[in-house]
Amino acid sequence: MAYSSFDSKDEHIGLTAGQIAEDADIDVALLKLGQQVVSKQKEETFTQAWRNHWRAAVWSMVLGTALIMEGLDTGMLNSFFGVTVFKERFGVLTKGKWAVPAKDQTGLGDTATCGQLVGLVVTGLCQERFGSKRTFIGGMILMTATIFVAVFANDISMLYAAEFLMGIPWGMFQTLTTAYATELCPLGLRPYLSAYASLSWGVGKFLAVGILRACLSITSDWGWRLPYCLYWIFPVPLLIAAIFAPESPWWLARKGRYDEAKAVLRQISRSDLYEEGEIDGFIEYMRHTDALDRAEHARGSWLDMFRGTNLRRTEIQMGVWMTQNWNGSQIYSLAVTFLENAGMDTTTAFDVNLVLQAFSIIGVAISWVLLAKVGRRPIYILGTLASVVANIPIGALGFAKSSSSVNYGISALMILINFTFHMSIGPVCYTIVGELPASRLRARSIVFGRFVYVINGLIVGSINPYLTTYLNAKAGLFWAGTGLLCVLWGFFRLPETGGFTFAELDILFANKVPSRKFKRVVVRDALADETSGDSADHIKETGPLGPRDQLPTV
Repeated sequence: MAYSSFDSKDEHIGLTAGQIAEDADIDVALLKLGQQVVSKQKEETFTQAWRNHWRAAVWSMVLGTALIMEGLDTGMLNSFFGVTVFKERFGVLTKGKWAVPAKDQTGLGDTATCGQLVGLVVTGLCQERFGSKRTFIGGMILMTATIFVAVFANDISMLYAAEFLMGIPWGMFQTLTTAYATELCPLGLRPYLSAYASLSWGVGKFLAVGILRACLSITSDWGWRLPYCLYWIFPVPLLIAAIFAPESPWWLARKGRYDEAKAVLRQISRSDLYEEGEIDGFIEYMRHTDALDRAEHARGSWLDMFRGTNLRRTEIQMGVWMTQNWNGSQIYSLAVTFLENAGMDTTTAFDVNLVLQAFSIIGVAISWVLLAKVGRRPIYILGTLASVVANIPIGALGFAKSSSSVNYGISALMILINFTFHMSIGPVCYTIVGELPASRLRARSIVFGRFVYVINGLIVGSINPYLTTYLNAKAGLFWAGTGLLCVLWGFFRLPETGGFTFAELDILFANKVPSRKFKRVVVRDALADETSGDSADHIKETGPLGPRDQLPTV
């Protein structure tokens, strides 16, 4: 029976010959039990998944809280430039007014970004080698130490050093927590806990605005030192929590530490969840998935991301991250400026910004509802399209004569873009990039994608001020154009990853199923479906579904 087209919605695909050969030593009877565990996870509602695996969810959220610190710094640093005591310490006096030079405003942010790039590389080298837990603990120790440099900075040079050094652990946490959540949580909780990263950033930015608003009345250096001191609220308790946190059972299984992996599965699940033999079967399913990865040249090196079908996964990983930069939401940075141009005073605009950050958090909560009802692919594509649609009238209003009503209208559209971003593209990105890679390449693939994101962020951050200066609201047309390119890429290249196990995604990519048709095929993992050794031997000799053609990639 040949499988060369998708004329039927019930079209089946199965293991490739290479995957079968790599999985030659699998215990098919035990794997059957593991398949039953996975099937039960697929059928769980959110409530059932939480009741059965709430410990996994809580540990994932605890470690994911580390990202609040980066949101804090991102929000604080940009706002510091408007704080008088900060300007008097690190700025220059020009025409009787203190101000931080534009080159330093840009330079401090870029320096922190360079530190993040270093941190991403550190995570890529350490997470798969030493595990998520030890890498996280190392990052927290480094975070605790580097905060001292910021708190006791006396000049702009020390502040540069502080931002770079703090950027390293921030870069580590950016991707470490996503990979950890993806592997620790079951299928029913995975999208929500991986998207929790976006919520943590939103909470951090919200706290940053609130803290600075509260410190505006402090007229000494503590007006900016105190906010930096508050960073220490997180590292010590998170470091202690990480010591007791479970390691990823998937990582332990990949390292051959099966007894430890079984212990973790018992630790993070309801005590009576697994029946006799099911934990052993689940570990065998992990070994089976690892074998499928190895068959597709995914043995754990950086170069493996560009070999075989992993090259396609890497391209999609890059595209998902780059869409975060180029979807058009960057124009939101002008919202407060247009509110002030409409007649709103600076203090009120500051308060409005606090409300807008709260809306970002609400947007992430809405994304969780959408994830339960809609697939990752439509949320991502439609969210990007919404940004395009909103940017077009913004650009058009840029040609209108400036007035309060026009400026308020532009601001409202920008706020709508930001809200839409945080209920679609922002959080769902982390769900997709966590599920997409082969298991052995997950940590490094997410790191590489985030590295691409940061580089593109530097580019966008460099051109955005020029667009603001020379085009003003007309820049909406530019961002509508880049957003449209992202929509087209997503339509043709972004697959639906929701509802599939890691093994099923391996089979889909190995069969080169077109991205738009992932949900139109039935994935048959024949080794996991069989129960007897004789059947397994027959599969390994003849193939699970008989000979079939390889499917073209679209």
